Amino acid sequence: MIGFLLFPISLIPLRILYFISDFLAFFLYYIFKYRRRVVAENIYKSFLTLSDNERIIIEKKFYRHFCDNLIETLKLLSMSQKKLASHMSLDCFHLEKLLAENQKVHIYLGHQFNWEWAVAHIESVMKKTDVVVVCKPFRVSLRNNLMVQLRSCLGLQIVSLKKRKKEMDHFSSKQRVLVLVADQNPKNEQKSYWTSFLSQRTAFLKSIEINTAIDKTPSLFGNIIPEKRGYYKFTLEPIFDFSQPYQRGIITKIFVEKLEKAIVSNPYNYRWSHKRWEHTYKNEYHKRWINRTLL
Repeated sequence: MIGFLLFPISLIPLRILYFISDFLAFFLYYIFKYRRRVVAENIYKSFLTLSDNERIIIEKKFYRHFCDNLIETLKLLSMSQKKLASHMSLDCFHLEKLLAENQKVHIYLGHQFNWEWAVAHIESVMKKTDVVVVCKPFRVSLRNNLMVQLRSCLGLQIVSLKKRKKEMDHFSSKQRVLVLVADQNPKNEQKSYWTSFLSQRTAFLKSIEINTAIDKTPSLFGNIIPEKRGYYKFTLEPIFDFSQPYQRGIITKIFVEKLEKAIVSNPYNYRWSHKRWEHTYKNEYHKRWINRTLL
């Protein structure tokens, strides 16, 4: 129902929607102060060497990109594959190579804008291969239903993180591309991998790497690079293909390094409003610590 109500808004040209985004960003930042404290604290702790003015610039640019991401995601309700392709270029050399070898592939993403367009674009390009997205359900069912509808518009297969094992059985015998947003904040920090990420001790979902390792599935890192407003470049870089001996935490280690490098290059293009660092590292977690300089 909510998708039906929002559909007319999605028909508005992007150039007009971006004006709306500018107003929304102004109100969120200056009037409503939406998660201003969370955003400021996350950026401060991640970029300790920057000046206050430099961090404020990142904050303001983040709110603009955050609002752009909202209206761009809404646009998926009516966006054609051809229109999406004109806004999102894709370097899929490594993905096509693995698929040609009849391999299954896992793509690791972070909360970079616009990950919704990036995932939808993979589906529009990979005509003969199922593209499955593992999503963490939202607490509000109305919002969850809307996001499932948006992500399904261009043919994506949606799997719940909570029911992943059961729902993935349908794709077990098929060649498929599995997309994982791998920087989610884990619910149980005691069963997570821990490593340094943006100068902070950070927990990462252990189950994501374990499932990749069990099936020895080659993994790629998806980097979303903003080129100009409304236009992105999506590159896929190798993480680990199991041609070398597997070591515990190696996939998470390489993913974190690549994601951190991408964020430092475009710091405003990361979702800083996410409460990423709610968990505190304890000495009892040392067995799950991943040393990024030496495993």
